[in-house]
Amino acid sequence: PLTRRLFKLPSLPPTPSQNHHDLPSFLAYADRIALPESSTTYVGTHYEYTVQQVLRRFAFSLRRVGGRDDLGVDLVGTWHLPKHEHPLRVFVQCKALKTKLGPNLVRELEGSFNLRSSPVDSGGGGGGKLGVLVGTREATKGVRDAMARSSYPVMWMMVEKERGTLLQALWNAKGEEMGLGGLGVEVQFSSEPSSITKNIALTWDGEEIPGMDEVERDMARLEDRWMALWEKDGPMPESRKWALLDIVEKLYPGEKPLVGTMGFTGTCSILSDEDRKKVLQLL
Repeated sequence: PLTRRLFKLPSLPPTPSQNHHDLPSFLAYADRIALPESSTTYVGTHYEYTVQQVLRRFAFSLRRVGGRDDLGVDLVGTWHLPKHEHPLRVFVQCKALKTKLGPNLVRELEGSFNLRSSPVDSGGGGGGKLGVLVGTREATKGVRDAMARSSYPVMWMMVEKERGTLLQALWNAKGEEMGLGGLGVEVQFSSEPSSITKNIALTWDGEEIPGMDEVERDMARLEDRWMALWEKDGPMPESRKWALLDIVEKLYPGEKPLVGTMGFTGTCSILSDEDRKKVLQLL
């Protein structure tokens, strides 16, 4: 919670289940209660967690919100793209359908942009939002045309259900406008005992996008650097850190650790020594 507040990340909605929160915990739960693998609940939930896991490799931090009241939204969170001081807010609809996926799904996705009191707003709302539609089949011409016509920033991804691999990624002009200008796709091949398999990786300015594990490690190091600016007399207890944030947010609402300084030495703050002295006097 402290890290999310410090980096001004949107609050996440509660998970719809107390029994699982990712693919491994869901598989353990399904095995424990003998949930049939052919059931709608198993197929849908398994695919949502598969998508969550796959997209984490490309710096998506997503929380599952799927359930009876998901209003069409299955995952919400943030996309931590390189060279972005603030992550993009995203919501995802997952379609584990065997039938052809048509343009009606794009219209359904568009409808989620305007929902009020929805998982979209509690998990990734406010400001610009990117809607992501994920399916098990390639986008049809109808889907591609609907995306091109859309007045919202939308993205299509094909994620294979069995192997959990990303096989297609498309986005529209509105997505480019909201910050996807450096995004690219790289086709990769891997050899297996009986075949050669293909998948794609997402890139930024030609470089593969770091996974969320790496992003979180970088954020932790950056948080330590930012806190060190205030801890000249030794480490602060957790309660004092929260009090510090209260004052900083009140006096300097735009202040946060500067993501653009990751990997560099020097300051990671927009505040001057005098600004920090003023805050510490009030602490």
